[in-house]
Amino acid sequence: MVTLSTRMLTATIIGSAWPHAMAQTLSGGIVAGVSATSGFPNQTIVNSMPATVYTEYSSHAGDYLVGVMVEVRLPWNLSVEADGVYRPLNFKAVTSSVQPSNSLGNTVLSWDFPVLVKLRFPNAAFSPLRVTPLLEIGPSFRASGNRNDTAVSNHGATAGVGVEIRARRLRLAPTLRYTRWASDNPASAFIPRSKQNQVEFLVGFSF
Repeated sequence: MVTLSTRMLTATIIGSAWPHAMAQTLSGGIVAGVSATSGFPNQTIVNSMPATVYTEYSSHAGDYLVGVMVEVRLPWNLSVEADGVYRPLNFKAVTSSVQPSNSLGNTVLSWDFPVLVKLRFPNAAFSPLRVTPLLEIGPSFRASGNRNDTAVSNHGATAGVGVEIRARRLRLAPTLRYTRWASDNPASAFIPRSKQNQVEFLVGFSF
């Protein structure tokens, strides 16, 4: 029969071990990086009514990314990482055939929320640098503000490849990510649609 003292001892052991176990399975940190693709494609939209008006939209790669991450370690070298990453989507609009011609820079404020299953390959670690290859895949969600009449999509799918470098308690994870966003659904044909295919380089710093 299990005595009261045995139960109390068991509860004490579990209670003291729980924070340590959580510290081993749960980690947090920050992510930062840069986009390799522009937020919007370069395009020219012609509005022939009531008069012919040309609006040229242009965008360039190099938008910065910064945010936070949390990761839960699972058995079999698996983990789940959830990020909240801020990325401004910049584009410039130039309208011609109107008097006067005007040029306007625009920024759509967007937050990306990928939820990724990660697989590490510790047996392929490059000693003594302690570099471990990894793969990741999962859905992504996006919230946006200051849309400037655009209607950027709010969901997609992300996959990535990278490595994890361990330096004592710090882990660095340079990763190349590809996201395929769903198509935009703007209310008008005369406003820009965001690029569905996005490539980004990110570095995660976690403890």
